[in-house]
Amino acid sequence: MLQNVRETPIAVSLKEKVTRKVPEELAGLQVYLSRDLWVRNHHWSPELERKTFQEDKAAYHLAPIEMQRWGFGSVDQKTLLSEVSTRKPLGAIQRTTSEPESNTEQSASDQTAISNSTDPTELQKSESWSFNALQDFFFDQKNQSSQQAKKQRSDQLAALQELSTWDNLAGWNAALLWATLSPATATETLPVLEKVALDPLQYSQSNAENDPGTSDQNSISEAMQHAALNAISLVLAQADAIPLKTRNRLTQRLQRPDLSLSLRSELYLSLARFMSPASIPSLEQSLENTENSPSPPKPLRRAAMQACILHGLWSHSDRKHLDDPDLIHTFNPKEWPANIMQVRWDSDANMRWNFGYWAALIRHPDAETILTSQLRDADLVVQTKAIEHLGMLKTDTALQILKEYAQRPEESIRVAAVKGLSSWGPMHLIPLKNDTSSAVRLEVASGMGKTPSAESALHLRTLINDRSSQVQHTVIHAISDWPDELAIPLLLDGIQEGVYKTRRQSILQLVDRTGLGGSISIEAPQTERVVAVNELVQSGQLPGSFWGQLMQVGLKTGQEVNQGRAAELQSYFQNLINQPRESSEYQQAYQELANISPAEVKVLEKLIRETSIEIPSEIYIDLLAGLTPEYAALNQLTSPHITDRREAAQQLFVSSQNISLNPVVVSRLRKLMTHEQDRLVWRIVMSSVEKDNYDEAAQLALLAINHNWPDIRILGCEYFGSHGLPQYANWLLPLLDDKNHTVQLAAIRAIGQCHNPIAISGTQKPGQSQNSAPSLRSLLTHSNRRVRFETVVALSRLGDSAGMQELLRLSNDTQIAMRKEAVREMGHSGQTRFVEPLIQMAWTERNNSTLKEILNSLDQLVPDSEQPANLTPQQDQSDQAKSWMNWWQTQHSGQGSRLFTGR
Repeated sequence: MLQNVRETPIAVSLKEKVTRKVPEELAGLQVYLSRDLWVRNHHWSPELERKTFQEDKAAYHLAPIEMQRWGFGSVDQKTLLSEVSTRKPLGAIQRTTSEPESNTEQSASDQTAISNSTDPTELQKSESWSFNALQDFFFDQKNQSSQQAKKQRSDQLAALQELSTWDNLAGWNAALLWATLSPATATETLPVLEKVALDPLQYSQSNAENDPGTSDQNSISEAMQHAALNAISLVLAQADAIPLKTRNRLTQRLQRPDLSLSLRSELYLSLARFMSPASIPSLEQSLENTENSPSPPKPLRRAAMQACILHGLWSHSDRKHLDDPDLIHTFNPKEWPANIMQVRWDSDANMRWNFGYWAALIRHPDAETILTSQLRDADLVVQTKAIEHLGMLKTDTALQILKEYAQRPEESIRVAAVKGLSSWGPMHLIPLKNDTSSAVRLEVASGMGKTPSAESALHLRTLINDRSSQVQHTVIHAISDWPDELAIPLLLDGIQEGVYKTRRQSILQLVDRTGLGGSISIEAPQTERVVAVNELVQSGQLPGSFWGQLMQVGLKTGQEVNQGRAAELQSYFQNLINQPRESSEYQQAYQELANISPAEVKVLEKLIRETSIEIPSEIYIDLLAGLTPEYAALNQLTSPHITDRREAAQQLFVSSQNISLNPVVVSRLRKLMTHEQDRLVWRIVMSSVEKDNYDEAAQLALLAINHNWPDIRILGCEYFGSHGLPQYANWLLPLLDDKNHTVQLAAIRAIGQCHNPIAISGTQKPGQSQNSAPSLRSLLTHSNRRVRFETVVALSRLGDSAGMQELLRLSNDTQIAMRKEAVREMGHSGQTRFVEPLIQMAWTERNNSTLKEILNSLDQLVPDSEQPANLTPQQDQSDQAKSWMNWWQTQHSGQGSRLFTGR
């Protein structure tokens, strides 16, 4: 032992300082992290966060920065480079071997230079990342699965891990980023994270410009503390075991009465990732809402409700189990605050719709009842959110409700219904892909993109050249995660058919996937782009056999029948309808037509439509029933068993979702429906033709409005109202005297959509007095108030002055509900005469919900290009009303203006 002591005379003294230097390749990152730049991400949502950590749990995976609740803010690159050239980076820390590494107070003498190089250009060359874009540094979305990208992310994570060993601001930030972006690997950062989140830390930052020998003491920001809490919870949520000490420190902090509102809210959200809300101290009190005691502040109550949702996402929504009801986490009331059901009737609309979301998310036993009751909520946002969340339940009742709401005239309602239907797959979205609203079509594209299949690709192709560039963009973005064999054909279509931005996005994604296509000019005329794409395809360089599998089979038009074959089919058809069944000509023709292809069936249908004589029923029953499922379904509709007829109607509906039923099918269908009395069969059949606007479909609807069942007459009215052709008004007029008020209301609404002024006074038949003829004007004195109101709305849409004057009177009704409904209908009427009185009402209206309806109606009646230049959705409603007033006074400043100027 003595010998060993004598052999170590140069041993380092216990008090001697040891200098650590940041490796040169990490100098730039260390400088960038030597500042407190944590900011709240206002685009964060619990759904995006949980989806991020569920979908890819690979070790190399780094969660995207934009999905995080807290992010490290970026600064302008030029500004940062300038700072790098004028200041010494922090990080070369001198420690004594007796000093603990966690010591947070270091003198300026402990800070040494990393490198003598202060040339920002050289510093930037030594880095493989951009100073002003941590997103580019940590996550490459374009090459997620490439080996090079995996290695790059592994190296970047190692850089954070190395920097996190420094006990200074850069080290703390590195630990926070490590835990935030890859929490499954960051358990060892917990001591640092606890220190940042729960201890009153300060950091030293040298001021190189004034006096390098001094240092300023700065306290870490509240945002950085909140980011540390967020990081702790992400780590614990994915850890195999939760340290009891850490958990107790967090829960004990909540028991302090002097805790700030923002910190308490952040703790709720953080703890909810790995603790049940019922176990989180004070969360139940934050949800309390009674008349006897004042309610907690609204932000705190919303945070408590969001914490319940966050816990539901982390503990109840394992996506691989959603399709198996036996594996879904059952509802346990002990997990949740005892008073959470009070939120159902909360005065805050935000709390109400979040409560409905929570109920759907955790599969509450009463979730369906809760959401259906919210469909009648006074707040439109609550209604639309309830529609959207019904899609999470996957019940037959929810599906039927969503289908009904998908046909509503209000755009926001249809958009919400599409979001809800997305969870049922593309089949239910197909009927909505041709909606008149670009917002609805956009959601259809987004919903279909969730199911990578040939069927989805076929229908997304029709949206590639949509008249809305945003819809086109959504299609390209939605297929970014699809396999090449499905996505590449759509990208090629985007290059050929899309607008400039769509072509650019398609080219970029194609190059990322295959390395090909970079030579195609997106600025070239379409003919040149088509030639370039064909050459690329024919070269055979594209991966797999997707061209033969999908492009040639699925995306190309059907095979054409040449003229010679068409003439041959016509000859067989003539023999079939003119020759006796016993003749050899008939038998030969039947045998030939019984084996025709699907493309040739279209020729046969065309011949049937052009034939003026009655087609024998045997052709439908014997021949066509064996060629296509639609004619087989028509044959089944003659069954005496109601179950068979319902199955046949369902088959027709399924066929109509891919392509409209042929008019020959619908013409035959009308004859079969003449004696049909089952309401469900009628409803399914009308759903099959609801989007088709040809004469055969209209004749079927005409049969419906003359049916003896009132709900079937309503189906016919809804068909005519959705298409709104002027000639339909004459067919609907008799229903204005229908004894059933519901049918009467449906007929009034449909007539208002037909834009035929003949409905105002009606048509007088011989021997009939003018007053007794069915007309809208005759209903103005009806005993039923609802009938009178719908009549006024229909007259206003037809431009009748008496109707518009009455609607104006109703907009000043003493009942708020009536005022709101009248104002809403003014916007739907399309009559610009309402603009002036609406502006006048906005100037004096004090009810916020009514004022919102007024502003919405003004937005519908005045084109975007003519609206006030300073009008923005971010403005307060009263400021928007003021903008409209100023706009009107500017546009109508002459003496003829009737708008008053006082308030």
